[in-house]
Amino acid sequence: MPAILTHDLFGRGVLEDVSEVLGMRSVDERDAFRLGNQGPDPLFYLVVDPLMHKWSPLGGALHECSPADLMVAMREAALRLDGRERQVARAYVAGFACHWLLDSTMHPFVYHWQSGLTSAGVPGLDGSAASRVHAEVERDFDEMALHALTGRTVERWRPHERTLQGSSAVLAAVDKVYFYVALWVFERAIDPRTFSTAVREFRLVQRVFDSPSGRKRAALAAVERAVTRSPFSLVMSMSHRARPEDVSDFDNRAHAPWENPFTHEVSTAGFWDLFDAARARVLPTVDELFSEGFDVAAARELTRDVNFEGDVAEPGEAPRW
Repeated sequence: MPAILTHDLFGRGVLEDVSEVLGMRSVDERDAFRLGNQGPDPLFYLVVDPLMHKWSPLGGALHECSPADLMVAMREAALRLDGRERQVARAYVAGFACHWLLDSTMHPFVYHWQSGLTSAGVPGLDGSAASRVHAEVERDFDEMALHALTGRTVERWRPHERTLQGSSAVLAAVDKVYFYVALWVFERAIDPRTFSTAVREFRLVQRVFDSPSGRKRAALAAVERAVTRSPFSLVMSMSHRARPEDVSDFDNRAHAPWENPFTHEVSTAGFWDLFDAARARVLPTVDELFSEGFDVAAARELTRDVNFEGDVAEPGEAPRW
């Protein structure tokens, strides 16, 4: 990812500028843009829905596929709609592009930490704990970004209240975008309610994980460890702590060198360097995305085929799921 709060704060930080570029005026458009900043991530939460969980792999497929093909499909799906739905969908797609910008810029940094921690020789902390380590790093970034940008912690800025906003009309418009995208990119007809269901499940999980005092988090983690027989808890890695600090153990504020696991390039960038670099690309990206004649060739030039994971995707080949 980064996680839910970092993406939301990133979107809030560019909202006014993007609103001016796209002429976004309604509450629904602004909510759709902020929701778009969560990208495909809500789809992962379909796993908790017994009737819709079969569509949860779509989230991973969108993260790994060619961003050029995906951006063209998202844009065309939005422009296929009419009237108010078209405006809402266009705002969502602009936010979705912001999610890609932050993910593709930040993810190699997160994977650097994930690889280092799971190969450090700590008993039990190996590749099998990768998802929990990944979530731990991103949660730490979330807590830091929240306090640094708002001066608050989750005691006063509850994720389930502040994020994932959007009316039924917004969700219905975005549902149509995902239906077209799944059909065009993956040649799969998904349930027309896939995205709206995913958002509602994501809201539910955020409410369940909400534990500023830490008591509910500890109780849930104890149950999880008993069931999974694992020493590492996903709940503990994802439930935000009330941490009033502007730093993270993983922010690389000392600018030590680290290696991009995909390109093997060495960088000294820290979290805020990467955050600001992604932000600087927002307006040029949104402007290009909705320019006349934007096609796959233009999208390849824009994205360089670097997907959400930060890896270079094979153009024209969509992952199977």
